[in-house]
Amino acid sequence: MTWLESLDVGFFRLINLTLSNPVFDRVMPFLSNNKFFMPVLPVVAALVIWKWRRRGVLCLFFVVLAVALGDSLVVNTVKHAVARPRPFKTLADARVPAGIGKGDSFAMPSSHASSWFAMTLVAFVYFRRSARVMLPLACGVGFSRVYNGVHYPSDVLVGAIIGTGYAAAVIYGAQALWQSAGRRWFPLWWEKLPSPLDPDMRAAPVGVVSDPPATVHLQPSIDQHWLRFGYVIIAVLFLFRLGYIAGGRIELSEDEAYQWLWSKHLALSYYSKPPLIAFTQFLGTSIWGDRELGVRFFSPVIAAVLSGLLLRFFEREVGIRAGFWLVVIAGTTPLMSVGATLMTIDPLSVLFWTAAMISGWRAVQLDSTRHWLWTGVWMGLGFLSKYTALFQWLCWAVFFVLWKPARIQLRRPGPYLALLVNALCTLPVLIWNARHDWITVTHLEGRAGLDRAWVPTLRFLGDFVGAEFGLLNPV
Repeated sequence: MTWLESLDVGFFRLINLTLSNPVFDRVMPFLSNNKFFMPVLPVVAALVIWKWRRRGVLCLFFVVLAVALGDSLVVNTVKHAVARPRPFKTLADARVPAGIGKGDSFAMPSSHASSWFAMTLVAFVYFRRSARVMLPLACGVGFSRVYNGVHYPSDVLVGAIIGTGYAAAVIYGAQALWQSAGRRWFPLWWEKLPSPLDPDMRAAPVGVVSDPPATVHLQPSIDQHWLRFGYVIIAVLFLFRLGYIAGGRIELSEDEAYQWLWSKHLALSYYSKPPLIAFTQFLGTSIWGDRELGVRFFSPVIAAVLSGLLLRFFEREVGIRAGFWLVVIAGTTPLMSVGATLMTIDPLSVLFWTAAMISGWRAVQLDSTRHWLWTGVWMGLGFLSKYTALFQWLCWAVFFVLWKPARIQLRRPGPYLALLVNALCTLPVLIWNARHDWITVTHLEGRAGLDRAWVPTLRFLGDFVGAEFGLLNPV
């Protein structure tokens, strides 16, 4: 190992020091990290889809899937397991050209190399001639990581091997899964695409030749296909988010940190927030320990449950295809993605608000007292998550005013039982505040500016509209 390490350091110094020159000092930082890469990427993706249609879509899908899963689950795991410092931290003579950041992450393996070689393999599977462009680019990026002083040659070599390996595992694993499970779960789609690796292949319709005619009517409907596909998307997003959180890529936010401290001292309520967030983080850290995964575990869980609720609600009330696309839209909306990663009061609030909306709608449709009771439970849990949940009663009032057929519910016990259940759920907060001089009310009064005269202003309108425009992703 000592001999191999000496050889590795020798090659590093050859590339980083001996081959240094003004031209490489400008080219290599550009290859490693340039501001044009991210804007150009969607343009290239759009061109690939426009020119090659289905083949292009499949290629891009597997590129994103392989890089996302491989980088989060494989590369990051190996980095922390090996824990090898960057060359510029251990070698006094290591050069780092201008424009290259000195991060605190570990060196082995190179994420750049693994991602580029993964993309190269996937592109080669669908477009053989792409190797003429992608392979030199991948090698150039790998070389630049050594030249820039942020990786040893062995880091790049291992990254290239790992990237090629997990890309092959993803693409051929998906092929095997589709061949076995796709024909059973999605036969109508399987007939159109029997092999993800060969989009031009066509299969004989199931049941036309070898299957007896009696089995044709047993094939699932297209609605069942969309429902199952929706479940697959939810599961994939859940696993990806869980892997991202487990990778420890981002530190706890301020809210997460002090709410985690609350979870060490469980109480009926807290200074600025209701108690449910503390109990949720307590449960998460009890399972996974005091680390990012423990604090945030229930965030992707809540996102998966919420997506499932919306999918089934749309299946029943609108149409399963619309429900599927709603799940996709929610998964690609930045604000929703943040809520599926960070564990604050908002994921809980959104979950229970939505559950109350759905159960309340069912209560009106079915004239069901039982569903009204569940509505009260969900709204009560929503209040124990975030005080703004009380505004949902205002929404119900507007609903009853605007839709006449719903007003008959006001002559039924259901809405009033829901209100009673919701009121019972406020008791922990009221009892705690009564014991602490109503400190939460004083705090929220100050935050809302109710302790001073209100003056209309447009000073924050631009910031608010800009933030919402980006977070809600109008595209």
